[in-house]
Amino acid sequence: MRKISREECGEAAIVQRAPATEYFAFGLSIRSDVPLPELSPSELTGRHPDLAIRLEPCGRSLPPEGTGVVIDLDPAGGHYLAWPGVAAFRFRGTGRIDVEPYAGVPAALLAFPLLGPIFGLMLHLRGALVLHASAVAIGGASAVFVGDKMAGKSTTAAAFIEAGHRLLTDDLLAIDLVDPLVPRILPAFAQLKLSEESSAAIDLDGAEALALPHAGLPKRQFRLSGGFSHRQVRPDDIFVLERGGDAPSVEPLEGFDALRAVMRFSYVARFGRAVLQGTAEADHMQRCARLARQARLWRLRIPAGLDRLRDTVAFVEALAGNVDVRRPVYPESRSP
Repeated sequence: MRKISREECGEAAIVQRAPATEYFAFGLSIRSDVPLPELSPSELTGRHPDLAIRLEPCGRSLPPEGTGVVIDLDPAGGHYLAWPGVAAFRFRGTGRIDVEPYAGVPAALLAFPLLGPIFGLMLHLRGALVLHASAVAIGGASAVFVGDKMAGKSTTAAAFIEAGHRLLTDDLLAIDLVDPLVPRILPAFAQLKLSEESSAAIDLDGAEALALPHAGLPKRQFRLSGGFSHRQVRPDDIFVLERGGDAPSVEPLEGFDALRAVMRFSYVARFGRAVLQGTAEADHMQRCARLARQARLWRLRIPAGLDRLRDTVAFVEALAGNVDVRRPVYPESRSP
């Protein structure tokens, strides 16, 4: 990652030690020294958090700026990851992450690795199945969108929000598998990333377009004023998005095809053998197999034009109406 100039960072706040703030996301209470306004405020103020994010040295020299991302996964010594020019991160078990920013880095930039790969790895270590996906709640049911880069996951989710449904997560989907019969989506936070073209085509009803932390980012973050659900629902339908055709269409994925789709879009696959080896690999495959058995998987072909998004929304709504969506609905997962 190249060095980011102050001009590109604009007036973003520089990270300094301040009183920790309490948040709630992915079913976890979080106390963070790093400002994370993307997350919902927690109502468990003062209690011991599930996860502490601390501004602390990570125990080794920061990699030189201009070098590649460092991923050093060592369960015994604490996993270490670093984005040169941004920050280093050290795992202290599954309940604490230390963050060591480079000098002059804006606070907003730390959220990109922290709420992406760092949280993805942490949630995996805590036993969740993590997918690279966006998801929306459709009444008491859900629709999950996976696909290759630029397949339209976030854009499709945004179209459902415009139609009155609620976002569960964008980019990072965590599924709780503690209940052996009923997996549950752990909602993330009320924000999603859209290209300028997609945001111009979709009305998100008062969503706040956030300033880019630096000019090189291809998508802008949009903070929703509504249209988000903290309710935990089961992952009913998982759609593998593909572009093409004149009208939306689906093909069911079953057996090995369903398992292969889940494994292909699992978030931790990007970490490679360093995470998925030995018993960890077998455990991950079992998680993927459980989801492939308990959710309905489809290959969903959608027209390429943004003007056809409403067709996709109507098609998936009709599909959800023709299947049994009388599944368990869990109460709001916000803290009391």
